[in-house]
Amino acid sequence: MLNFIKSHKEFIIGLILTLSLLWPLVWAPFFSHHDDVQVIRLHQMDKCFKDGQLPCRWVPDLGGLYGYPLFNYYAPLPYYFGEIVNLVTNNLIFSVKIMFAASFIGAYLGMFLLAGKFWGRWGGALSGVFYSFAPYHALDLYVRGAMGELWAITAFPVILWSLVRLKEKVNLFNLGLTSLALAALFLSHNLSAMLFLPVVLAWILIQSQGVKKFILSSFLAIFLSLATASFYLLPMVVEKNLVHVDTTTYGYFSYTEHFKGFKKLLERSWGYGSSIREVPGGEKDGMSYQIGWIHLLGWALALYMARRFWASRKDLSLIIIFSSLVISFAGFMINPRAEFIWKTIEPLKFLQFPWRFLLLVIFFISFIAGSAALLKSKKIIISMMAAVVLINFFYFKPEKFINVTDQELLSGDRWDKQIKRSIFDYLPIFAKEPPAELARERYQILTGETQITNFQQGTNWFKFKAEVTSHSIIRISQYYFPDWKITVDDKEAPIEYKDNTLGLMTIILGKGSHQIEGRLFDTPVRTVANFVTILGLGVTALLFLVHFRAVRKWILYYRKGIS
Repeated sequence: MLNFIKSHKEFIIGLILTLSLLWPLVWAPFFSHHDDVQVIRLHQMDKCFKDGQLPCRWVPDLGGLYGYPLFNYYAPLPYYFGEIVNLVTNNLIFSVKIMFAASFIGAYLGMFLLAGKFWGRWGGALSGVFYSFAPYHALDLYVRGAMGELWAITAFPVILWSLVRLKEKVNLFNLGLTSLALAALFLSHNLSAMLFLPVVLAWILIQSQGVKKFILSSFLAIFLSLATASFYLLPMVVEKNLVHVDTTTYGYFSYTEHFKGFKKLLERSWGYGSSIREVPGGEKDGMSYQIGWIHLLGWALALYMARRFWASRKDLSLIIIFSSLVISFAGFMINPRAEFIWKTIEPLKFLQFPWRFLLLVIFFISFIAGSAALLKSKKIIISMMAAVVLINFFYFKPEKFINVTDQELLSGDRWDKQIKRSIFDYLPIFAKEPPAELARERYQILTGETQITNFQQGTNWFKFKAEVTSHSIIRISQYYFPDWKITVDDKEAPIEYKDNTLGLMTIILGKGSHQIEGRLFDTPVRTVANFVTILGLGVTALLFLVHFRAVRKWILYYRKGIS
C-alpha cells in the first residue's frame, strides 16, 4: 500500500484536494442552487426505468402533471447514471449528490491524464487541481447546480486525452475509447458539445502532423460517437419543431442580455444571484464570472514556458500557443463587442449565456498551467497549488443548506413548485400556452353521461374502462405529442387536440361499455435513432473485444474451423 501511495503521490495529492471541495455534499442533507430540478428529474427517470420506458423520453409529472418529452430534448446521460445509483441506494438526494461528485472526480482524473501526457505527473496533478478549483467550477456546482455542464467539464479532458492516445497508437481500443468519450459529451450537455466540437476538430488537425491514418481514425471515432448518441441527438435535432424551443432564446434567455465586459472576468467577486444585463442605476449582477487571479497567473507562466522551450520543445510551445488562442477567442465571445459573431452564426443563440464560453477558458488555462512542472521545481508546483487552494477554496460552498428528505421534497408545496419549473421549455407545440394550474384530475367528462373506472397510468401510457350512458366527449389530462395513439376496444380512435389551448387529447365515446388504452409510440425518427444507437454500441463493443489478443485468437480459431 505504501509503495502504491509513493508511486502515485502526485495523483493522490490532487485527488485529496479535489475531494475537499465536496464537503457540502456530506455536511447536510441537501443545499440550494438555481437549477433546483435535479431530484425531480431523477425521480422521473426512475419512473421511466420502473415502467420499462427505455430510452426515457416522456416524463409523466412535469409540465404541471400533464407530462412532456423532457429527455427527448434534454441530455440524459447524468440521469441514467444517477438512476443506476438510485436503484442500489433507493435514495434520490444521495444519488444526485453522487452525480455531482462523480463529475468533479471525473474532471480531475481526466485533466490529470491529459496534462500528464504533456507536462508529466506533477504537471498533470497541477493542471487537475487548477481545473477542480476554477471559480466557474464552483459556480456550476454550488450556485447554478448545472448538472449537464458539470458532466461536460468532465468529458472535455477525457476527449483530448483519448485523441492523444489515438495519435500515439492507432488501434481499435483507442478508437472505441475516443468515440465513447465524445458520445458522453453529446449525451451530457449538447450546448457544451456545440462549444467544444470545433476545438476537437482543430485539435485533430494540429496533432495530426499530416498523418492520414490518425485523421481518418479520429473522424471515424466522431462518426461512431454520433451513432452511439443518436437515440438522443437525432430526435432532438429533427423533432425540435415539435416543442416551444423558441422560448429558450428570447426575453431573459436571449444572449443579448448576458454579455459581460472584460472587467467582470477579472474582478474577484462572488454571489448567488442571477445573471442580468446591468444598466446605469439598475439592478447589479448577482453572479461571478471571474476567471480567477491564480488562473490568470498560471496562464502568464504558461506563456513564459512557451517562449522558454520554443527551441528545445516546439511541440509543447505550440500546444500552449493554441490553447492561448482558444482562451483569447472564448474570452472575446463573452464581450458585447462579439455580438456581430453571435448574429452571424445563428445557432449560437441557443447557448443563451455568452459567459458559457468560460467553460473553454477554465479548461485551457488549467491545462497549460501544468506546464510549470517543466521547470522541475517542486517548490513552484506546491506554491501554485497552495495559492489556488487558498484563494478559491471558500467559493466552494452553497448559499444555504437544506434539511430535507426525499419524501418531503416530493410532497406538498415543494412538489408543486418543482413540477411547475421550466414548464414552457419542452412544452409540445400543440399547447398554445402553459397551464394556469396543475392537472389535479386525470380526465374530464366534457359532455354526456359516463362512468369511468379502473383508471391506470404509467409514464407514457394510460388505460381505463368507460360505461357510457349517452354520447360522451372525454378529455385526457395529457398533452398531445406525436405519436400518441388511443384505442377504443382495440380499434384506433381519432384524437382531437386542437379544440383547446393546452393541446390536451380528446376522444369521443358512443353508448356502451368500452376499454380505452393510450400509449406514446416512437415516431419513425425515434425508431431509427434507437436502432442506430444499438448499432453504434455494438460496433464500439466489438472494437474493444477484437482489440484483445485472446479474443482475436478465438475468432481466428473458429474462422479456420468453419473454413
